[in-house]
Amino acid sequence: MRVEFTMEQQRAIWEGWRDGESFRQVGDRVGQPAHVVQYFLRGYGGIKPSVPRQNHRHLTHQEREEISRGVAAGLSLRRISAGLGRSHSSISRELARNGGRAGYRATAAEKAAHCRMRRPKPTRLKQQPALLPVVKAKLILGWSPEQIAAGLKRVYPEDPARRLSHEGIYRSIYYVYLRELDRGMSQYLRSGSTIRRPRKAKQSLGRGRLKNMVPITARPAAIEDRVEVGHWEGDLVMGKRPSAVATLVERTTRAVKIVDLPDGYKAEAVRIALTQAFKDIPEPLRRSLTWDRGREMAEHQQLSTDLSMNIYFCAPGSPWQRETNENTNRMLRQYLTKGSDLRRFTVQDLDAIANLINDRPRQVLEWASSNDLYQTHLTTSNQPAILSKSQVVR
Repeated sequence: MRVEFTMEQQRAIWEGWRDGESFRQVGDRVGQPAHVVQYFLRGYGGIKPSVPRQNHRHLTHQEREEISRGVAAGLSLRRISAGLGRSHSSISRELARNGGRAGYRATAAEKAAHCRMRRPKPTRLKQQPALLPVVKAKLILGWSPEQIAAGLKRVYPEDPARRLSHEGIYRSIYYVYLRELDRGMSQYLRSGSTIRRPRKAKQSLGRGRLKNMVPITARPAAIEDRVEVGHWEGDLVMGKRPSAVATLVERTTRAVKIVDLPDGYKAEAVRIALTQAFKDIPEPLRRSLTWDRGREMAEHQQLSTDLSMNIYFCAPGSPWQRETNENTNRMLRQYLTKGSDLRRFTVQDLDAIANLINDRPRQVLEWASSNDLYQTHLTTSNQPAILSKSQVVR
């Protein structure tokens, strides 16, 4: 049974949802069980609907009455606008959209203004149904809504009507009452969620201490500024214990490698797997590695010696200092889902997943792909892989 909430209750629900409260906690705010609140929020996809409200710049009904009287008296636009304290161009547009001098009526103009204020309005996908199969195909390939929006802008640079905003795509997936895309399309989002949830900071669980670590603060400026290719960030992605894989991301090109860990994620097994993975990369493109303080890197000194690479470690409780790898791991979770047994993926499967990520256009790369940039440096790896300041993509 659907419960009708008052405006005050709806405001309380959205405030609780914004603050990251659970369905039960939000329900306690309005005196309703969790499943009733969940039904309400899922109807909107977790996205607070916009409420039409009159801006101070909008004409009021009283002002429209003054315009109507001024027009009837034959006054000029500038004289009418001076009496209202408005721009004469605003009065001109008001008359043009409501029948001109001959047909202007204050009441009809007020009703038309309220119709234009109604929300939600028809979406671009509703207006341009030919874009639906394009958006669906890209979502199935694993493209994010932002990547799809950027791709449409490049394909139709002269046709704004055939473009979409990434927010519009998200709303078409989440918003039940205006959903153009199939309900099942949410499974192709990286989060896989059927409802938008507010972002909440996660607390660090903390990890064991390692010996003789070189802190991230000791990294040269060339690494920090991404002007030199060959500096990697890494971490483990855990599945159902004891399954795990290691992920490596090159800081400048954002190229991804997924390293199989068939022998588990203990320190020796990780060292052996990383050594083999890096030896497949030309030496000029493997200069350093930055990792979190996980115990799987207990043999980091041996790894550094075997590969002739510097290894740096984040500050305690600060895995975000490897921001490139953290962002990439979130993308990979679309394929390497939490709680799944990652041992079912073969090396070929992991390479295919990495290639899907590497082949996508990336905003941070000015909508080039990681494959495009990495392959360029791979073919010239016998030369110093240093970018000029004009070539650096932040």
